[in-house]
Amino acid sequence: MRFFRRSLIALGVAAGLPTIIFAAVALFSFLRAEGHRVEAETLAKAQTIMTLLDARVRGDATAINVLSTSVYIESKDWAEFHPRVERVRASNPRWSSILFYDVRAQQELFDTRKPFGPPRPNALFTRELFAELERLRGPTPSNVHFDPTPTLYVFVPVFRDGALAYVFALGMPAGSFRDVLFGNTVEGATAAIVDREGRFIERTINRETRIGELATTHVREAIARGTEGVYRGRTYEGLTNYTAYFTSPWSGWSAHIAIPSSRIDTPLSWSFVVAGLAALGSALLAGILIVLVLRDMSERRRAEETLRQSQKMEAVGQLTGGIAHDFNNLLTAIIGNLDLIRTRAAGNDRLQRLAGNALEAAQRGAKLASQLLAFSRDQRMHLEPVALPELLDGMSDLLARSVGPGVRIRTSITPEADTVLSDTNQLELALLNLAVNARDAMPNGGVLDIESRPASYTDVRNLPRRDYVELSVKDNGLGMTDSVRARAMEPFFTTKPVGQGTGLGLSQVYGIVRESGGLVFVDSAPNEGCTVRMILPGAVRAAQAVAHADPSPTVPSATANATTSILVVDDDRQVRRFIAESLRGLGYAVTDVASGEAGLSAFEGKRFDLLVADFAMPGMNGAELAKRAQEAQPGLRVLIVSGYADSSALDAALGHARMLRKPFAVAELNAAILDALKAPPVQA
Repeated sequence: MRFFRRSLIALGVAAGLPTIIFAAVALFSFLRAEGHRVEAETLAKAQTIMTLLDARVRGDATAINVLSTSVYIESKDWAEFHPRVERVRASNPRWSSILFYDVRAQQELFDTRKPFGPPRPNALFTRELFAELERLRGPTPSNVHFDPTPTLYVFVPVFRDGALAYVFALGMPAGSFRDVLFGNTVEGATAAIVDREGRFIERTINRETRIGELATTHVREAIARGTEGVYRGRTYEGLTNYTAYFTSPWSGWSAHIAIPSSRIDTPLSWSFVVAGLAALGSALLAGILIVLVLRDMSERRRAEETLRQSQKMEAVGQLTGGIAHDFNNLLTAIIGNLDLIRTRAAGNDRLQRLAGNALEAAQRGAKLASQLLAFSRDQRMHLEPVALPELLDGMSDLLARSVGPGVRIRTSITPEADTVLSDTNQLELALLNLAVNARDAMPNGGVLDIESRPASYTDVRNLPRRDYVELSVKDNGLGMTDSVRARAMEPFFTTKPVGQGTGLGLSQVYGIVRESGGLVFVDSAPNEGCTVRMILPGAVRAAQAVAHADPSPTVPSATANATTSILVVDDDRQVRRFIAESLRGLGYAVTDVASGEAGLSAFEGKRFDLLVADFAMPGMNGAELAKRAQEAQPGLRVLIVSGYADSSALDAALGHARMLRKPFAVAELNAAILDALKAPPVQA
């Protein structure tokens, strides 16, 4: 009996030993992978910080670079150029100064922190700097300078006849990137941004005393070794840590995120203890535990990948929105003046044809800018309940013509998921873009399925709590590889031949869905088709109401235009000249000025029927001008023109004022003027 009992014990030990070893190895591997996951997540955060920081600094450099085209540089009228530059600086509160340096004369022409005076030398501008600018042919950020407080500069070169002639130096206080650093730091971590020499540009703790100082030797040795990685160190406050860092290849600045070493070391130290405890369970429990661990790791990796992709798209979207804004301002003058040329060239067929060709190209540019705004989430959208059956029924003919006879379209709308919150026109555009992409993926024909169903919890768990609808567009075409799918929604990325696609279709879908408050997922594999799933907020169908329109006020006739007095306010000389000349050509009495302050002065002793003002102007924007003008002249009608990209800020500022989006032609301007004039007066 005793032998039998020992045999049973031996058998139990023999059977349990593999379980103990397996559980110990599995848990050890998991905890070690957890440490690597924390490192990878922290490194991705550091890379995101530098991506956003580069986008912001490059945007600042682009804004400064516009000054290089000023006529005052060609005329060397520095006394007139100085106040213009100062106005630009004042419109950007993050900028502390703008310096302008003559390379050939080796003299500082002016510094906006000082009154305009005679040129003077400045040690900030060195031969090494000029050589670097000549080599890069573009803007270059500096290390921390002390004059007297820690300051960063972005040097923007100005070339004349192929040689470096002048240099702008845009000054920003070190410590002005708090929102970028604090908004992307791992919870419980200490983070910092340092320059190429290892001096602090921004820091999450003790920032007031540390900014401008040299970082610890651990930081400086790390950036000397390579551009990214993880190192062990100790902060000035005595925190022993693992630090992930990433260095920008453009600026040379680097982001460092330090997490307590216990977050990585402790899991490894306790792995053997946990393995021993796990051995007390059964083989079934160990198997269940492993399955749960693997599932958790898979979900975490997917969530991290989604977060990194979202942050990257957000950074690119901010940059894209700014470019589209500037592009719209340029196109307003181009389209408007081409329209005037074509109109006034009546009888000259050749000149009309040339102007028409140029106008068509400019309008294509305007379409491209609108697509960029859609990707950047800065479009102006009217969110309302959209009934999917009616939407698809109304655009069925358009979809059929777009995909051609070789593609069969099938729709399936679930009754409990038949209404979403979105913009009807924009959602139609998104579906049309997806249908065209599906058609191109099925060159030999196929089936296109458009379906709706309630969204799964896995897809919407990171969104605000409410009902969501999954609207999917599925084809059985060529599909995508993983590398193509990962970049599918990036602007200008396309696999189509040159001339057959702009690469903005899916990025426009991304912008429309995100602006609606949802998400986009792309599921695809080579030769297995592609499914684009749009997760949109659900909505309740609005009851159809009968509109009872009030009688419209009388619209001024063309012969009455001469008695209609209009004030035009726009800081852009070319846009202002186009609007004023167009309105004078239509017979209106027009007064035009270049700033909000000058616009208010025009109301002294004179009344106007309509104020036409640009929204984004230095000093006083169009919304502020409209409010003060209506206080000075109650009942004044207002029309705001703008290429401003941030629609949420625009909506908050404009209130009930009418708006005309740049760019526009003369006919659109005339229609907007008539619409604004017949509107009821707005009381201040």
